[in-house]
Amino acid sequence: MKLSNLKVIGIDQNTPIDIREKVAFNKNNINDALKQIIQIKGRNEASIDEVVILSTCNRTEIYTYAESGEIDLSFFLCRYFDVDPGYIERYIYRYNGIDAIRHLFRVACGLESMVVGEEQILGQVKDAYEKAQRAGTVHKVLSRLFLDGIALGKNARTITGIADIPLSVSYIAVKFIEETFEGKISDKSVFVIGAGEMGKIVIKNLIAKGVQRIYVTNRTHKRTVDLMLEFPQVIAVNYEDKYNAMANCDIVVSATDAPHYTVNYDKFKEVYKGNRICMIDIALPRDIDPRIAELPGVSLYTIDDLKGVSHENNLKRRELIKDIEQMVDEAVERYVRWFKQQELVPAIKEIDEFAKKVCEAEYNRLKNKVSLSEDDMERIKIALHRVASKMANRHIKYIKEHGGV
Repeated sequence: MKLSNLKVIGIDQNTPIDIREKVAFNKNNINDALKQIIQIKGRNEASIDEVVILSTCNRTEIYTYAESGEIDLSFFLCRYFDVDPGYIERYIYRYNGIDAIRHLFRVACGLESMVVGEEQILGQVKDAYEKAQRAGTVHKVLSRLFLDGIALGKNARTITGIADIPLSVSYIAVKFIEETFEGKISDKSVFVIGAGEMGKIVIKNLIAKGVQRIYVTNRTHKRTVDLMLEFPQVIAVNYEDKYNAMANCDIVVSATDAPHYTVNYDKFKEVYKGNRICMIDIALPRDIDPRIAELPGVSLYTIDDLKGVSHENNLKRRELIKDIEQMVDEAVERYVRWFKQQELVPAIKEIDEFAKKVCEAEYNRLKNKVSLSEDDMERIKIALHRVASKMANRHIKYIKEHGGV
């Protein structure tokens, strides 16, 4: 086992959105991608033993562990999404060993997010791990890594209280809208596309700002009806009627996980009356056709446009970052210590087996030389095993502490 064979390759929010959305996995293809990666063969029959894919609106990352061999998965990303290597190569980062461990732990704690300490990423890390579990592509090394990362992410938020400062992407989106309308949106009508977690948080924050007319649509209408029961301000709109409804609203927020545009340029243009509309697209891949921004009266913003507001609000969390980074360092040390102990497993097994063989040999030698009752011989056998076990455990403890035999 080599720690350096634990790797991650990816892109994050520092990559332009038009590139991010081209290499974003979704719930429909991630299982297939996991299995394809496991089947990849490199030089000298090198292969990947474990893989987890983390894909969110701000990052696409592939975590791998291989017992042997070197495989760079940048070629897989390019082939899978049919993109030119020169198109994304300068945005790709690669970490291995301790750097890869630290990176995942920082991601799970929200330290690598556009919104520092945001909670949604922790659920996404957990979801990525569970998908890999179901696909059968995660085993001892990455399983321990992700479980440690998830536990760390929970503890970091609980202990520091960083989660008590409301700074999710959905919160930032509503704050951005508020600033766009010079601080007052309570009298505005808002159309929300998507009834998932992000859409629900958007609705909560809109209500907190006093918005009373919130129209919501979702491809699965039942989820919209469920939101109506939870929030009296919500008005359900059939998915087929969304264009007419949004054309009559002041604000449109789209937050689905669709792999294609959910707001088509031609269909929207057909019903648009020229009134002022502020559109916020916080999905990735993007939901709203960017050509809609060319229509007079329409202001269209993407998740990347929220970075300015995010930076200002992140200042409130900066004082907590050092505490979380200390927790990350300690978690990295624990994982590295566990990993090194796994490297010693063959040696530990050999010590145990040798102790048992010596014990059995000495017992059989003694048995042929003395005439004792079966009870006495059984007591001698137990005593021999106890002595052998104590001596073996002492040696095992030493190699665990000093990392060698």
